[in-house]
Amino acid sequence: MATSKKKANVSTDMKKVKQLLKQIPEDRQPIAQGIYNELIFIQNTLIELRQQVEEEGATAMFQQGKQEFLREHPALKAYNTTIQRFSLLYKQLVELLPDTDEQQETDELMEFIKE
Repeated sequence: MATSKKKANVSTDMKKVKQLLKQIPEDRQPIAQGIYNELIFIQNTLIELRQQVEEEGATAMFQQGKQEFLREHPALKAYNTTIQRFSLLYKQLVELLPDTDEQQETDELMEFIKE
């Protein structure tokens, strides 16, 4: 079993996200850091999958016995699944951020309207 010592490539966008982590309350920092680390891994995986699809195309020939047919490229299928997980984790990270003043004002307005 080969182990990869490849260093994770951190995109400019993820460096901006890292700055947002400072706004997350201290008690939620371990959770936020874990999500952030997964996001970096997933983003790098998405880049590799996208490159593979761009090079090989969105479809691939598949052979099963004597039958051969065109199907969705496995890398595209993996990309689509992985991007959903990325979006879900990103949303979870954003939900760890404290409420903004704008959201608090909206909530206060809604409470007033309900009365």
